[in-house]
Amino acid sequence: MDNLNLELSLLNQIDKKKKKMVEVASDTGMNSYQTLKCSQELDVLINLHMKHFSPKGRNMFNSAS
Repeated sequence: MDNLNLELSLLNQIDKKKKKMVEVASDTGMNSYQTLKCSQELDVLINLHMKHFSPKGRNMFNSAS
């Protein structure tokens, strides 16, 4: 899989997780365990995208290592 397809796949996962988080928050409340878990999972996906596909993110993560 090339970089473009990997990025598109990751962006698709991010979009699905955002929608899921909004749905969970509507059902269980903004501060529920389920909503916070979705939020943390979304953070992981966004951080992956930043690390691998954002020029600024790549520099930031490389210098922090």
